[in-house]
Order: sequence, then structure tokens, then C-alpha cells
Amino acid sequence: MGDCIVDTTDGVMVIRFNRPGTHELARRNLCSPNSTPRSSKAARMTGSAPFVVTGEGRAWNAGADLQAVGSGGANENSKRWNAVDPIGEVGRTILNLRGCDKPTIAAVNGVAVGGGLGFCSAFDIRIASEQARFSTVFIKRALAPDCGLSWFLPRLIGPERASEMFFTGRMVDATEALNMGLVSRVVPHEELMDAALSLARGIANSPPSAMIYTRRALHNSQTATLATAGNSKWVNQKACLRATEFQEGVRSFLEKRDPDWSQF
Repeated sequence: MGDCIVDTTDGVMVIRFNRPGTHELARRNLCSPNSTPRSSKAARMTGSAPFVVTGEGRAWNAGADLQAVGSGGANENSKRWNAVDPIGEVGRTILNLRGCDKPTIAAVNGVAVGGGLGFCSAFDIRIASEQARFSTVFIKRALAPDCGLSWFLPRLIGPERASEMFFTGRMVDATEALNMGLVSRVVPHEELMDAALSLARGIANSPPSAMIYTRRALHNSQTATLATAGNSKWVNQKACLRATEFQEGVRSFLEKRDPDWSQF
């Protein structure tokens, strides 16, 4: 079955981290050479259909396998690897997640800490189980922030709250994560996947070109000035106005019916 399970549920691609462990040294879905590339591959697929990532067992993703890294067992720990591949597979996956045209949803079923929290923060939307917990944890392992987390976290919860999480490495429960804006919703544990899949299906039933331009605009706005963002948005809007999807949107409005986006 491997470190990652990929299947389709109700027409939505679902990726599950699958290193849950059953003993006291449980791996808790730690990042592996096989797990993050699956998410990267999903992000690179064409189209605008969203996909959901969750974890098997008690964790969403607990970050790097420190036993492997500390013992030199990980390929990315070698000098030669770092010389030719400075960002690694996790870095590429995060960049692919941000650069893809698909809405991404993290269904956080348990702990998301360290690099796992960085990976989680790259998603567009995070829905948390009431059992979810979050921590930067790097400072407690004598490590600096990694996996893009120092870029994402201040933008999600603000610089001061991000600083407090980084400096202390403390654990944040689902309720606090919701209050600080780290997740958009908290649901009972047994309802997590239903909530994530329902959201994904609703997003999938959208005009594909407009969805792509909307996601690009939201991501571009995080680094662009108001002037440059305005220019790029007008370019996108002109493309939408020329598209047949817009014609269907207008027709459905005039005919007082739901639009049919399945033809696009």
C-alpha cells in the first residue's frame, strides 16, 4: 500500500498519508521519500478540480523523520544531494501546491507539527477535526523554521501570534487554531471527511476557467502591490468575459436556472 494512499471518493481525489504506526515509536505519517511526491503529482495535474489530503491514524503529518535524518539515513542528508537539489522534494511539493491551478483542502485529522504544519499551511483551506493539534516544534529540536512555515504562518495568523508559536513551540488545539485563523472550520472527528468532501464537491461544481483565475488572483495578491494586482486581475477578467463559460453564466441567470458547468 505504501506511504501514501491515493483514491477517488465521489469524484474527488483524496490523498492519505499512510505511516500511522502502532507502537510507541509510531511514525505518525512522517514525511517520507514516497509521501510528498504524490501530493506534488496531484498538484501538477491539469484542470481545476480540487483535491483533499488527510492522514491515516492519529496524525495528519508530524514532519520530518528525525531518526532517519539524525542517523544520516535520509538521502537528502547527503552533501551531494544538497549540492544538486537545495530545496528537496518537500520544497518542490510546497512550491507545486502554491503554483498549481487546483484548490487544495487539508482535512486535518490529528497532529500537524514542524514540517507537517508547513506543508499543511500551503493548502488553500484547512478543515480540522476536534482532535487536531498544531505546533511549529522546530525550536524544541534545535532547528530553524523549515518547509515554508515562516512564510505562511505570519500571513495566516499575524506576525505576533506566529512569533509566539515559533519561539515557544507549544501545541495549539483545534479550538485555538480556529480562533487565531489557522483553520477555517472545526468539526467532530467522525464528520471530518464528509465535511471536506462536501466542500470539494461544491468547489468542483464551478466554472473551471473562472476558478483558475480566482485562485491565481488570491495567491498573487499576497505579494503584489495594489496596482500590479489590479492590472493582472483586469487581464484575467477580460479572459473570462471572452469565455463561453461566461455566456452560460449569463444565460442561466436570464433563464432562471442553475448553470451547467459540466460542459466545460
